[in-house]
Amino acid sequence: MIPRSRLVAAEPAAVAAALEALDLPEAVIKPAIGASGVGVERVRRGEEAAALERARARTPTDRVLVQEFVAGIEHGELAGVFFDGAFSHGLRRLPAPGEFRVNSQYGGRMEAASLPGDVVAQIAAVLALLPVPALYARVDGLVCDGRFILMELEVNEPDLGMDLAPGSVDRFADALLARLGRR
Repeated sequence: MIPRSRLVAAEPAAVAAALEALDLPEAVIKPAIGASGVGVERVRRGEEAAALERARARTPTDRVLVQEFVAGIEHGELAGVFFDGAFSHGLRRLPAPGEFRVNSQYGGRMEAASLPGDVVAQIAAVLALLPVPALYARVDGLVCDGRFILMELEVNEPDLGMDLAPGSVDRFADALLARLGRR
């Protein structure tokens, strides 16, 4: 499951139309291509121009994803880390007080977390949708009413929290060596 979303031109009228079409009083805008929460802003109806101005001050973009602001995000996200399709470890990504973005430049932090088996299975199902299996992936999201809601799938340079998970470096090395045909 993913939050209600629309990819639109980075223009106030387009963002306003997306909020209307999705029936959202507020949302998050994200650059179509981005990393580390750069250019991610909260937007409320009637404040589209200001939100886009804040986003563009951080990163230029022609298109933004208008995405439902999911209640509970301010309390953090769960993340599952996988190496070559196998679950390695769980993380909790926590925002700074008063912030919804969990990225370190906004004061966010990560800690080790145990993930229930049913959540791991739901995250694995997300990974199974990739056209090519990823060597490594971090899958971030929330659990609402027992269902995992995908917020982000990181397969290119994610922080994997290996410093927080004993044995994860060895698991990653094993997956890499297996991919190289050396095990």
